Amino acid sequence: MRLLVSVVSADEARRALAGGADIVDVKDPSEGSLGAPAPSVLADVIQAVGARAPVSVALGDLPDLPHTAALAARGAALSGAAFVKVGLRGVREPERAVAVMSAVADAVGPDTAVIAAAYADAAALDPPALAPACLPALVERTGIAGALVDTFVKDGRGLYSWLSESELSALIAETRRAGAIFTVAGQLRRAELRRVAADVVGVRSAVCRNGDRTAELRTELVAAAVAELRAGGGAQAGTMRVPAGPERPVPGPRTTTATPVRRTASGR
Repeated sequence: MRLLVSVVSADEARRALAGGADIVDVKDPSEGSLGAPAPSVLADVIQAVGARAPVSVALGDLPDLPHTAALAARGAALSGAAFVKVGLRGVREPERAVAVMSAVADAVGPDTAVIAAAYADAAALDPPALAPACLPALVERTGIAGALVDTFVKDGRGLYSWLSESELSALIAETRRAGAIFTVAGQLRRAELRRVAADVVGVRSAVCRNGDRTAELRTELVAAAVAELRAGGGAQAGTMRVPAGPERPVPGPRTTTATPVRRTASGR
């Protein structure tokens, strides 16, 4: 189980690393749950992080436009991101999700891991979005690296207000059987980071001052979250291989134990 910490700047990336974050994620919370950062911010974070940890980037809550998603993902991959996260807010049908994620996988090539993100509160949105229950089949059909469940509305109701532990555990197991990793996020609070045995746990508000996702990130809160995840150890499901291009070395300590990552277009 590894900790993904979402940051908004190179300075926050350094603080996240100092606190022990396993994955540094770049986003802009002012643009939504998976708000995409400015290209210059992504470049600054990648430079600041270097080879100390893989960098992931949120591409935004994308519409049902495969080419638009593919172009955004291609730009992030060329910038050096190890992971690209695609928010499926604008996609309602599984077949359309397959089209969007397949286009993204084809665009980024074998050196960038693709993560499909659905929302725990998808049914409550207007219009409704793709249900999280569709994620295991989506990763199976597209060969992408993994799935993420987050919350779209940030109103204090976290992930477990929408999905139970048993529902999430079933999604994790099904996604692993499909050969992919599973990430949970969505205003997770301290003391609930280990409620399910996900491969990756994503946080922002839990490591920011006063639990406010728009406030500054605190190194000591990252360290506390890392300590919580490491408490008691826990069974792992294999080896999570972080993609590495020729200019993106991945250091040995960051090779983690989790479910194997399958490749994208080349694996279909």
